[in-house]
Amino acid sequence: MAGYPRVIGRYYPGFGSAADPNVDGPPAMKRLAGYIAGYLAGGGDVDGSDLDGEEREMIGRHRRHKHQMAMGRAPDAAGSSAPWRGMVAPGNPPIGEHHVPLPLNPETFNGTWSGPAGTGSGAAQAPAGTVITFSARPQKPYKTARLIARGTKFGATAVGNLVAQVFVGTSLQQGELGFFDLESIGAATAFDTWVSLHQAEPGVWIRVQGTLTAFPTGSDFEVYTVSALGHYLQ
Repeated sequence: MAGYPRVIGRYYPGFGSAADPNVDGPPAMKRLAGYIAGYLAGGGDVDGSDLDGEEREMIGRHRRHKHQMAMGRAPDAAGSSAPWRGMVAPGNPPIGEHHVPLPLNPETFNGTWSGPAGTGSGAAQAPAGTVITFSARPQKPYKTARLIARGTKFGATAVGNLVAQVFVGTSLQQGELGFFDLESIGAATAFDTWVSLHQAEPGVWIRVQGTLTAFPTGSDFEVYTVSALGHYLQ
């Protein structure tokens, strides 16, 4: 019988499933992961139905699955996935947790502060004293574990550091009001600077409001990118 996905054979309950009294074999076999497919020398293709006796006992074959196959019915959901791919139903994997980056995009000025003549277009860059908000709105639950900030500075007066305050929704993610040194904490080479922010539910904004400790003048400028690393439910 054609299995899922793109394989031939039958699926059996995955490893760690509850023991089932309808399964032949000792208790360990009742929870055995097994996907039976392959080729026996001199015997042709094997899809599980060719096994009997000790072979059937070794894989802990499920009698009910055999009966359902014979009756033209699909096996139970627990038996619909290979051991390497857990699924609640075909094409529907269980919820998993991943560790992924999340870019926080500047809402204004492309994340750039400059003097009046900076980059040839002072009107397009943030002037001195400006706060730029970097934001992201994840589409699935996301819990930030680290913030990363990287700046590019051009000119002798571009010496300010990025300081910021962080919000998840309307909740301040700090022990006190004020701007902290994000450039130091968010440096790629920083050690032991993990954080544990509130989990952002789908559609909730994660915002970093940033500014500089000193602002460039003339044609000098500073541009920053801000990203998060965190846990993503998927």
